[in-house]
Amino acid sequence: MKRPWKRFGRMVSAALLMAVATLVHATVDESHDFAMEAATPFVEEGFIVREDYWNGEVKSGQKLMITHQLFKGNEYAFWLGTSQEGVTLDMKVFDEKNQPVQIKPTADKFFMSVRVNPPKTGTYKIVFELKSKKEPSVLWALAYGYR
Repeated sequence: MKRPWKRFGRMVSAALLMAVATLVHATVDESHDFAMEAATPFVEEGFIVREDYWNGEVKSGQKLMITHQLFKGNEYAFWLGTSQEGVTLDMKVFDEKNQPVQIKPTADKFFMSVRVNPPKTGTYKIVFELKSKKEPSVLWALAYGYR
């Protein structure tokens, strides 16, 4: 009668060990963490953070563009983050006529943010660039929210 419990105990121990090993080796998207750090003061102002976001790795100095539908009457904030030190971030938002529409850009060591009050509903272009003096490529994440 002791044998089944002993086997059960080993199986539970193995399952717990596997669960802990998975947690130890889990990776964290630090660039997204910094983008969310940039979002914190906006959330305190009533912005709702969208769960979806973009991320990746880009050559230092290469510009990236994301098109996104924005609706008149909402205020949007975009937060660009990187996990690497010594990176300069730049981000602008353009309307369909390529006119800049971003307001209040702010930057910190690992992130920057811009606000947009779209003058009309439509597709807008979020153009951003990350430059590193040390690394040939840069990890990034771009998140957004609205109110």
